Amino acid sequence: MFVNVDDVRQGSNRIALARIDALVCARLARARVRGNAQPAAFNRQVAMYLAHRVGGWSTTRIGRFYNGRDHSTVCHAIKRIQALRDSNAEVEGLLSSLIQNLTTDLGAELPPPSTTAKADLWRARDITWTNEMLDDLAERIASRLRSRNCC
Repeated sequence: MFVNVDDVRQGSNRIALARIDALVCARLARARVRGNAQPAAFNRQVAMYLAHRVGGWSTTRIGRFYNGRDHSTVCHAIKRIQALRDSNAEVEGLLSSLIQNLTTDLGAELPPPSTTAKADLWRARDITWTNEMLDDLAERIASRLRSRNCC
């Protein structure tokens, strides 16, 4: 079954990188590890592909999330996984299943868009912080601090 990724990306809400990573980790294995040893490299490439094609994230942001990798590494991962998807039915099935999981669970998790900023503030106050969200926030803060110290 082929899922049209363009249909998935039409909504304005992005799927969190941590959520994509958690799904890939649950299905395959860890993806956010140092080094390029297999199978972690393949898992990371699958997650990068999903983050860009389904999540709508920029290659720069995806690279930062995956241990500060360069955007060209993310571009390579996207091209490699797309080529595998086109030529290998198992990879196509895996990706379709992952995309299906990401998109079907998305509607239940995301609240409907609000009409006022005040409602958004109240909704944000009620968010339960998960470990993935906190890890992503800590990584973003550390990345900004590193970039300020380098200049």
